[in-house]
Amino acid sequence: MTVRANAEQTEIQNSVSRRSFLKTIAAGGAAVGGASAFGSLLADAPFASAATARRGGDLTFARTADPQTVDPSAAIDTESIWTCLSLYECLYNVTADGHGTTPWLATGYNISSDQRAWTFHLRPGVKFSDGRPLDSSDVRFTLERALKGPNAYILSAVDAIDTPNASTVVIHTTHPWGPLLGDTSMYSNAILPNNLRGATSKQFFQHPIGTGPFILESWAKGQKLQLKRNPHYWQKGKPYLDSVTLLTVPDDNTRLVQLKGGQADIIEGTPYSSIAALESTPGINVNLSKSSAVSFIVMNEKKPHFADVHVRRAISYAIDRNSIIKDVLFGHATPAASFFSPAWPFYQASTPKLWYDPATAKQEMAKSRYPKGFAATYAVVAGDGLNGTIAQIVQSNLKAIGIDLAIQSYDPSTLATLQSTAHYDMSPGLMTLDIGDPDENVPAAAGGAYGGINSAYSWYNSAEVLKLIHQSELTIASAARAKIYGQIQSIVAQDCPFAMLYYSPYPYAQQSTVHGFNVPPTGAYHLENVWLS
Repeated sequence: MTVRANAEQTEIQNSVSRRSFLKTIAAGGAAVGGASAFGSLLADAPFASAATARRGGDLTFARTADPQTVDPSAAIDTESIWTCLSLYECLYNVTADGHGTTPWLATGYNISSDQRAWTFHLRPGVKFSDGRPLDSSDVRFTLERALKGPNAYILSAVDAIDTPNASTVVIHTTHPWGPLLGDTSMYSNAILPNNLRGATSKQFFQHPIGTGPFILESWAKGQKLQLKRNPHYWQKGKPYLDSVTLLTVPDDNTRLVQLKGGQADIIEGTPYSSIAALESTPGINVNLSKSSAVSFIVMNEKKPHFADVHVRRAISYAIDRNSIIKDVLFGHATPAASFFSPAWPFYQASTPKLWYDPATAKQEMAKSRYPKGFAATYAVVAGDGLNGTIAQIVQSNLKAIGIDLAIQSYDPSTLATLQSTAHYDMSPGLMTLDIGDPDENVPAAAGGAYGGINSAYSWYNSAEVLKLIHQSELTIASAARAKIYGQIQSIVAQDCPFAMLYYSPYPYAQQSTVHGFNVPPTGAYHLENVWLS
């Protein structure tokens, strides 16, 4: 999960509270919905080889930051996550549209009649990059190791893991657990060799072994990371590229210069202000990929003003999202109503829209305990140009309803501390989804203390929403879960713990000689599909 306050990513470590709570209520028969006694999902290899793809070549990819680690269980930053998923793979993978999962290192699964045992069948013929075959002991080791890492919360319902034979893994849960298939697609559960081949973690991750399309060849930290083709990769004919060089280039202008000069084949984080010019540049293609990102403003309900729902609604109605999208994002976004992105599973398009309506904003303020307005602060990270500009628009908008908003800038760590201790009024937030199931984010965004970060540090706490979250987790059937999540989105929108802003794409740009570079909503691109003409 990624929940960011400005540029600071918050780590969630809440496995104990979630697991113990759900075990208790599941014992009382709280699950709703269900599936057939033995469901199964089988599929062929996920991607067919492109008939026209050219094999060979070296790709240079300029990215905004250096990865922090190549240990998938420890990864919490996006560059680490996306790097790891070129080196290692999961039992299931997120579908191209982000709305579900597809078999990957597993070919399918069966679920027991009590919905507490999931039997996964491993794909035959898969080998690690050292040539040794994947088997069930590798999966068990990986999941047990992940249960000790910073992303352990994603496996909070797992009770035990059995390996009846080399090609079968049985995951037992303490209660029915609807998100499990999505959980297997989490980057932190990417499969490593059993016991790290006898190496320590420090030794292993200097020269890691995985089933992914590429191998880590070298890493000059802060400068570049080089990948080379895995000769044992299980997808026939892939990867097409011989190597990938991941350059660390934090400066936007430098990345643009490298792209235009041919020193980079792909760049990420393309400034929205540069997109129109790039689209008219010969030999360069702009890639605006649908993302799972949701941008919003967090309001701290620990503060009396923001504990008033009418104040929160007034703020949401007062914000001119279209101006933000036009003037800051150059038109490259759409207004947000739900805290789910359209790229998430179970997104509900009919979620109530508390969008720009000055008259309604004034009516809501009149209903509040502060009809004449008040003074408040808006905290942003120093140097964050995008959110700093948005803050100025919001500041102007809120004057119309009597809120005198002062913008305050902090370094990322200071702001993160202020948020986690409730010593702030308002601040921008960003949330993305890493798996094919919204449960990765929903408890953290709307589950109060249950989610581990007090509803993204808004301190929003709804007993009704919390009950629905538990129901969604204890439900297997997709149709029933969709109904529950629709209710959650509607309630949260009307309670308005966040002033929802917009859904924005992933802005990439590339040479026209690059083919097959498609970014799914999770952002975890598949470099095995990329080729150069």
